[in-house]
Amino acid sequence: MIEFAPLLTLEVTHDYYGGRCPDFGVWIPSTTERLLAGGRVLAKTREDRLNLLFEKKEAGANLEPLLPLAGRTLQFGLKLLNPGFPNFTELPFLFGEGLPLYRNAGADPSQLQAPVTLLLDPAHAEDAELLREGLFCLVEITVDAGFYAAPPAFEIAFQARAETLKYYVVARNYTAGEFNQLDVSDAGFAADARPQIRFDRIPPSGFTSAEIPAAQLGGSDARVTLFRSQQPVARQDKARKRIQLARNNDVIIAQLPQPGAAAATADLAVHLSKT
Repeated sequence: MIEFAPLLTLEVTHDYYGGRCPDFGVWIPSTTERLLAGGRVLAKTREDRLNLLFEKKEAGANLEPLLPLAGRTLQFGLKLLNPGFPNFTELPFLFGEGLPLYRNAGADPSQLQAPVTLLLDPAHAEDAELLREGLFCLVEITVDAGFYAAPPAFEIAFQARAETLKYYVVARNYTAGEFNQLDVSDAGFAADARPQIRFDRIPPSGFTSAEIPAAQLGGSDARVTLFRSQQPVARQDKARKRIQLARNNDVIIAQLPQPGAAAATADLAVHLSKT
């Protein structure tokens, strides 16, 4: 009876999602496809994780491979599926400076090192194949003999981009007194079990070049102010609870919008109008 056992796994995680990242597809170059076929290794993707399974030499507890691949290097390309990914990610490399390459070339073969830049030559067939695919990055894993007994779980971990959270409140038909009673606060930090986000109120005269000019937000009939977080706030897919807008402690908006994946900045305009 033919039996397979785990050889290794590869997955991408991201602080933005609080775990596994669904923003990539895995592509396997033809050279690696041939190596996997020759080593009787199956490649299966399940729940955004790549799983490699090797055929065992014999059934039972013995984990000896039928055709060992120890010492051979496998390549896997990651193709970006979400164009908004750079908006919420602290990238560990710069685009346009070659193909980022992750390798298990350190002392511990079960760990990937920080990416290096791979310069590709389109005159070489293997490089040309990589260039045609428009890859986000490349992963090279050299199979260690110990993988068969203790399959490693390779991970590429991305950090969420942190930036100042800005709420521009644009109010019409508010008196100066009413407008000055407006406040943005974080009332959900305890329920979310996270640090509290505190905001400073900034008048238009205090806007910096990094802020949207008040004239672009409202006309002469509008009052404008900015509530700016005191510290950078990391992007996350799940909205933080009860970042709210109130007037004289009466909540007007219980859940203010938060920057989504498609937003390049954390600048958010909130429009209020009284009839």
